[in-house]
Amino acid sequence: MTTSDETIFEQLGGVEGMSQLVEEFYQRVLQDNQLAPFFRNVDMQRLRTMQYEFLCSAFGGPIHYSGSELQAIHARRGITNQHFAQFVGHLAKVMEERGISPQAIDAMLGRLATFRDKIVGGANVDG
Repeated sequence: MTTSDETIFEQLGGVEGMSQLVEEFYQRVLQDNQLAPFFRNVDMQRLRTMQYEFLCSAFGGPIHYSGSELQAIHARRGITNQHFAQFVGHLAKVMEERGISPQAIDAMLGRLATFRDKIVGGANVDG
């Protein structure tokens, strides 16, 4: 049972829940023909670790993201708004399948939307 005082991180099951979420999420992403090419020749273990840290941090957990600046690592990769939407859509679907509340999913989508311009190279990358 969740309460409105719980962070998204807590609602997702804390450290263990987030770890499982990232694994399920990347299984789905790597099966997506539109997204899988972005991950060719990528150290997926390192990426999973960085994504875990990023999501934990973004969702109010005690883990801090130690990876590179988002704009720098996503620049010139050809990631579009559609790719971003598909990517976070997979995350939302995994959360839904794990029984996460629609409110927590909406909060997650809202939080990740704040990073969209840094990932797709939008006009508002500085703020």
